[in-house]
Amino acid sequence: MIKKVIGTFGTRIVCTLLTLGVVVINSNSFGSDGVGIIGLFVLNVTILQIVGCFVGGPSLIYMLPRYDNFRLLFLSYFFSFLTTVLGTFLLYTFHLVSSEYVLCLFFSSFFVAFFYINSFFLLSQENFKLYNFFAIFQILIHLGILALFVFLLKIVNVYAYMTAYCISHLLSFSISFYFVAKKVRYNGFDGIFQLLKKMFQYGFLIQIANLAQLLNYRFSYYMIKFAAGLKPLGLFDIGTKLSEAVWILPKSAAMVQLARISNCKDDKVYAKKITLSFLKLVFIFALAAVFLLYCIPAQWLGWIFGSEFIESKKIIYALGCGIIVFSCNAILAHYFSGFGNYKINTIGSLIGLAITVGLSLSLIPWFHALSGLDIIFIIGLITSLSYTGSSAYSLICFVKDTNLKISELKINRQDFLIIKTELKKLLKIKTL
Repeated sequence: MIKKVIGTFGTRIVCTLLTLGVVVINSNSFGSDGVGIIGLFVLNVTILQIVGCFVGGPSLIYMLPRYDNFRLLFLSYFFSFLTTVLGTFLLYTFHLVSSEYVLCLFFSSFFVAFFYINSFFLLSQENFKLYNFFAIFQILIHLGILALFVFLLKIVNVYAYMTAYCISHLLSFSISFYFVAKKVRYNGFDGIFQLLKKMFQYGFLIQIANLAQLLNYRFSYYMIKFAAGLKPLGLFDIGTKLSEAVWILPKSAAMVQLARISNCKDDKVYAKKITLSFLKLVFIFALAAVFLLYCIPAQWLGWIFGSEFIESKKIIYALGCGIIVFSCNAILAHYFSGFGNYKINTIGSLIGLAITVGLSLSLIPWFHALSGLDIIFIIGLITSLSYTGSSAYSLICFVKDTNLKISELKINRQDFLIIKTELKKLLKIKTL
């Protein structure tokens, strides 16, 4: 298990470094206005991808070991296609995407959704090698094509980013589909409508939680665009991405945890044990990582991303506490997902979203009297508070579900001995 966590963690590090390369090119080539446009573009793509996964999506990890994989994949692809068409039309109709970017949005959303379905299939089989390979492959292709456009072809505008983003997901979907198709056998469409109902029941709860959580993460983007404009949004986006880089280990551990719990035959004793181990490890890591982020001089951000992004350091300060707390929430949330209990995660996400939306909207009249930098700092604090609200609810539910004693949350010497023992096992395996 530790080996899989470290493998996935290493992949996350590589992906983060490659993503950092993309962000550096964006910030130095397109400026804060361009970074703001890209941030909104990716947000819209992600919204469409989440809605498309109301049938299938992350619930595939739970359902694939239990139901026919051909019918599950067919319904997932078909529903994602329909929602991409309809969702793009609605975003355009309500002026949430301009006409110049609408085709980029449609094709990107289409290939992103299909690629994620394939990724969930690989993860459900605990095929972490292929899952990690395609995670790196997609970002590497994105970075390579973007660099080609900007530095060789001299296409220095946001279309370069969007086109590279779309092509990278097209290639990733196409190649990963080969490996998925080898594991699937045609078994007809008997009972497909009953299966669709079950998929929607599972997927709806998961994706409502994910959509609420996405808006919890990114509703602030719409607020900043409305109250302060694209330039402050670009500064906020860079600060947010740097802060969320802390989630490398928590997300890696959580994905492995989810796959293991989903296949542990509802053994809650085992699930509680690995959840607590991951929880403590993640807390220590997040605390240390945020501290290191605080120690980075603001001038370094200017050297890396461009002088106008020095102010992004304020966002790191505002988000720090929330990033630590929400790192732990990733582990708690995946405990419930592993047992198909998505209602708790949905409620937790809605609590966080209510805090974000309620406080942000109530402060709109005050925002008009503030500078763009003050606005994004306050919204960063609101985001941290919403993360805390969601995490507090998840922890309360976890304590009740496992009869957890508060003393069990204490980090003690035994926890480090367990980690040390598992690492020794890993090193022994590598040397054989």
